[in-house]
Amino acid sequence: MEKSTKLITISVAAFICYCNTLMGSFVFDDNEAIVKNKDVLPNTPIQNIFRNDFWGTDITLNSSHKSYRPLTILSYRLNVLYSNNKLDAFQFHATNVILYGLLCLLTVPVFELFLKKSKYATNIHDIAYYSSLLFTVHPIHTEAVAGLVGRADILSSVLFFMVILLYQKIRTSRGEAVILWYIITGLLTFCAVLCKETAISVLGILIIYDIYREKRRSIMWYQLFNFPLILRALKLLVLGLVIMFYRFKVMNFEGPIFTSIDNPAAYAQSIFTRVFTHNYIYLLNFLLLVWPQWLCFDWSMGCIPLIETMCDIRAIIVMIMWFVGLYAVFTLLRKNYQNEILDARIMGVCLIVLPFLPAANLFFPVGFVIAERTLLLPSAGFCLLVVIGLKKLQRKDDNKKMYLILLHILLIIFTFQTILRNMNWLTEEKLFTSALEVCPLNAKVHYNVAKIAADNNNKILAIYEYEKAIELYPNYEQAMNNLANLLRENKQFKDAELLLRKAITIRPNFAAAWMNLGIVLTNLNKPEEAEHCYKMAINHRNKYPDCYYNLGNLYLDLKRPEEALKAWEMTVLYRPSHVAAWSNTLVLLDSLQRYDEVLELGRTALMHNPKSAALHFTFANSLGKIKQFEKAEAHFLEAINMNSGNGLYYSNLGVLYHRWGKAELAREMYKKALQIDPNLKSTELNLKKLSVAH
Repeated sequence: MEKSTKLITISVAAFICYCNTLMGSFVFDDNEAIVKNKDVLPNTPIQNIFRNDFWGTDITLNSSHKSYRPLTILSYRLNVLYSNNKLDAFQFHATNVILYGLLCLLTVPVFELFLKKSKYATNIHDIAYYSSLLFTVHPIHTEAVAGLVGRADILSSVLFFMVILLYQKIRTSRGEAVILWYIITGLLTFCAVLCKETAISVLGILIIYDIYREKRRSIMWYQLFNFPLILRALKLLVLGLVIMFYRFKVMNFEGPIFTSIDNPAAYAQSIFTRVFTHNYIYLLNFLLLVWPQWLCFDWSMGCIPLIETMCDIRAIIVMIMWFVGLYAVFTLLRKNYQNEILDARIMGVCLIVLPFLPAANLFFPVGFVIAERTLLLPSAGFCLLVVIGLKKLQRKDDNKKMYLILLHILLIIFTFQTILRNMNWLTEEKLFTSALEVCPLNAKVHYNVAKIAADNNNKILAIYEYEKAIELYPNYEQAMNNLANLLRENKQFKDAELLLRKAITIRPNFAAAWMNLGIVLTNLNKPEEAEHCYKMAINHRNKYPDCYYNLGNLYLDLKRPEEALKAWEMTVLYRPSHVAAWSNTLVLLDSLQRYDEVLELGRTALMHNPKSAALHFTFANSLGKIKQFEKAEAHFLEAINMNSGNGLYYSNLGVLYHRWGKAELAREMYKKALQIDPNLKSTELNLKKLSVAH
């Protein structure tokens, strides 16, 4: 098969596997990293991208996740610009598919580099091709491609492989060209790290690759570490130190703060539990590469129970894994030592291990248990080893076609499995529901299923799933808060109060729970306690417009109008688009007959919310009272134009015309209002008065 045909086949395979993701939306982490992230929007200063973390939070803050991926955020911003400043999910997904196709194509020359010294040199193009094809269709990549936050992994992987290809130029070039290639390689490595931090592992791959290419039978082992090789390795180490220094400086030399919820094994008290559970997790990661049947968007919070005693059968499985793994590594190293040459399997193993090390909890705890995205690069090394193994079996067996047929069957199975898994990533409902089959003990999965059910107004299912989440994780304060909100809507105020009090006991700085407790206590006619709760919420979250709004409503009920106005003033200060706060302010000022302030604030409110029918309606009522009939009419008509199905808008416009002396227009508006809503008694009464008068 011609090389161009092979590359076209890989490109087509990538498109076939992931074309259905183009129908997808923003799901799970996409909402935090893209939809709610102001750094993605073109009107945000571009320097913010380099000050904030991946989620749009100031990276120097303790609350920051400390993930620093400005170039990935920049790619999102380019998608928004290309979509005329809109968040178009199709554009985002199309970019992911294109980048993934490029990544798959890059694996071909990389695998060929790794196979140059292989004893299967005559088959390197076929081995590289089938390894790349297997990599392309592997279902473990669905999260990285179908989930838009996975672009960080795809971008960094593309640059990762480009760095490897460029490093070969350094090894083969001479003179001033070497300096140029070093500069380009260094810049691309830096860019890869700015896409995702784990790309720093490429420097380790380069050092091992250098040793791999230098070792020949004519060179003894003790002669291997010559001056040029050591000098190249030192340059790579210096580059790595410079990049890491910059990376730590950006985050103020402070690490992220994770909890046992994110990664239970990392925070276990027992060393035995930590070691055995982490090793069991390594085994699960490897099994996902071998047979990616059980895929889940989240593996935290009880999805993988801790190994706490030797009586746990999984502890024995871990020890078997150690024995098999050490034996395999020993056998590989022994054969390479005896042959006095390093073969491509060494590079395959390194490509599995080194990119995975940052996620292995060896140097620092990470904020997840298993993240399928982290297996994108390791899967490349795995696919290379699988095809090398099949080719080795093929040479030893007379029935050579059988192994090729088995490989093609595997490719077809993986392709269909990838396409089916992508379907789960199209909507959050499908994604979360599919996770119940894989991780039924994961409280976070039940929590997310409950959120979707609540959004779909399926309160019975939402309450059940929130209760299940709390049952699996009794300290799940976020689930308690959301469940309390549902119970409050069902008028179960006492039960809601108990849940919210427990939530703030677990997390005293939980601002949302404090605010919701204030709302519940207001309904229980406990205004003093409610006020205290609102103030506690504001204390823990200074810029909290919703809490200020509810506090203003409380003050209004307590007949403390000035304090209500100040609270709503803070609401619109922090969120100028808060229409309800503007409307309440205008209505209260109107009732206090402070019409000058009504006129001033009305114009300000509409400047921030020009398309709010409710604000136009409220402002029109006030203008009518001070007999500015023409302006009032204009705002009533604007409100009706935006919301023609609201009978009250027509009714009040009828009242305006009635006062204005335009009887026929008033009669017409009253009739339209009653056509829309026959239950408007005051409108019916006004129409009768109009008929009597005229």
